[in-house]
Amino acid sequence: MNTWLEISRGAVEQSVMNYRKMAPGSAFFGVVKSNAYGHGLQEMTEILKPLHARGDVSGLAVNAVFEALALRSFGYTGTVLIMGRNGDEDYRDIPESESDFHMVLSTVDDIRALQSIRPLPFHLKVDTGMSRLGLHGKAFEEVLDFLSSRPSLPWRGLMTHFANVEDVMDQGYGRMQLARFEQAMDRARAVFRTSGFTGELICHSAASAPAMLLPESRQHWIRVGISLYGFWPSSSTRLSARTVFAEMPEFRPALAWKSRVVHINRVEAGTDVGYGCTFRTPAPTTIAVIPVGYYEGYDRSLSNRAHVLIRGKRAQILGRVCMNMIMVDVTSIPECEPGDVATLIGLDGQESISADELADLAGTINYEVVTRIEPGIPRIIVD
Repeated sequence: MNTWLEISRGAVEQSVMNYRKMAPGSAFFGVVKSNAYGHGLQEMTEILKPLHARGDVSGLAVNAVFEALALRSFGYTGTVLIMGRNGDEDYRDIPESESDFHMVLSTVDDIRALQSIRPLPFHLKVDTGMSRLGLHGKAFEEVLDFLSSRPSLPWRGLMTHFANVEDVMDQGYGRMQLARFEQAMDRARAVFRTSGFTGELICHSAASAPAMLLPESRQHWIRVGISLYGFWPSSSTRLSARTVFAEMPEFRPALAWKSRVVHINRVEAGTDVGYGCTFRTPAPTTIAVIPVGYYEGYDRSLSNRAHVLIRGKRAQILGRVCMNMIMVDVTSIPECEPGDVATLIGLDGQESISADELADLAGTINYEVVTRIEPGIPRIIVD
């Protein structure tokens, strides 16, 4: 195996317990959409199933029906919140025996379509400032009017999503969204109660950063995505957290990305390297070839900029990132040989390369760096 990911069970468990400590009154939902943010849906299910069995994880959240079905095939038996807008035909793939898929819906047409195919529980989404999926204003009232005369429908919840909590220090916009959601909750609860719906309306709004920084957003459920995997949502979130917590939570990234040197090439000064000849060696140079490229999810914008770790030392990428290979300078690592482990993300000795470092170089966010790692690369659960 020349390329693989290592997923730390201990890091994931630590993240879950961080949130159980900060929000003990809220049920913890782990967001495992998009191949568990690149960490591997099957592997993350294996890690989270024991946490569900002991009550620390109350449910999982995905984007699509096919992801929820995959969770079932991996042996997860708990509640699944399906947050994306799925096609009506996708509902037909859900077994008639399934009763614990909770669908997120936004319109009367959504509700009718779902109930005509599979009478599954559903949560209404309120748009409080994201301008994506969800209801607001007159449309929200129309859906409540529709539901008020149909108390037999399996309406279970109300949710929203914050647009601008993790990237700022001033939480004015987040608090405005929270105020809008509180108004929506009051209105929805009144309809739920007076129309004869049974049970309690489940309300939830907080993702990773809001659950840390806006204590009022810790309602019935919290939906933790990026921080489940040991990442701070942003540097602003980390700085803001210092004003919230007397003792800062510790997060350890759960993912390490590793490959192996497959070839050593010794070239003279003045040798061009890679497509477009964007790097020319200034002196005799030893080049190691690693079988990872932009197909595998290693961003092409890292060309001539990023490093990997070999034998505990940094080796700079030379030339352009290819589709399936990168070339790195190992002149200062003379003992490097084919078969050596190259760490693209993770720790090697005293040196480390983080997803945040690669995100900064690529002009993106840690979410994208890990989520884009090719799903076919083996994921191995460690510790």
